[in-house]
Amino acid sequence: MRKKICRAASIGALSFGTFVSAQHHFNLALDAGVTSSSLHADLSNQIESRYKSRIGLGINLSGEYMIWKSLFASVGLGFQQKNYEYQRTGNYAGWYSRYTNNFLTAPLMIGAYLLNNPHETQGVWLKAAGGMYSEYWLSRKISGRYPVFNELQEDGSFNYTEVSDTYDFKANENQLNRWGYGIIGKAQIGYSFKKFDVYGSYTYLHGISDINKDNQDESRKESLRSHMFSVGASYKFN
Repeated sequence: MRKKICRAASIGALSFGTFVSAQHHFNLALDAGVTSSSLHADLSNQIESRYKSRIGLGINLSGEYMIWKSLFASVGLGFQQKNYEYQRTGNYAGWYSRYTNNFLTAPLMIGAYLLNNPHETQGVWLKAAGGMYSEYWLSRKISGRYPVFNELQEDGSFNYTEVSDTYDFKANENQLNRWGYGIIGKAQIGYSFKKFDVYGSYTYLHGISDINKDNQDESRKESLRSHMFSVGASYKFN
């Protein structure tokens, strides 16, 4: 009796696996490109100052599984630079801090093919997806140009000194939050061949978590926003 049950279970598992492979499709994609990021923060208490976006690099590896008709689920792992600059303006022009931030990101999305399905037809396709992401702050480099206040010139200006350093997350003197999360949206347009696709992609990451670990004031919350433009290729396992 036990052998019959085991045999039936094995046949059932094999049949289910055959059904899944016959009905659904999976692809693996890799893309790389540039990011443009900025820090969203309240600077109302700091006169003549602003945050400015800076360019970085990004690379994403993702897997996509068709779940029903044109609907799919996607998971991934990526490296992204989320760089920005703090600038003083007006009378303080020339004083700045540039931040180069490296993150490991892990998105989870649900999406749909809006034009054609590359698992079924060859040619141009269009898709969109959205969901959540989590991230881990790998490293931060800070470079800046700051006035030397004890070197006042005759015209009332100051000499500047340039500084470059890597932030020590072990000491973490500024109590930065290395773990973060947010919402993500993505749109892609591509061309499908028999097994390979090539595509261009736009991704928007909207940070929800505060980059400051101990901040209790919601009005002082600081979060990162990032855009990524990339090109890539994918391989279909179907």
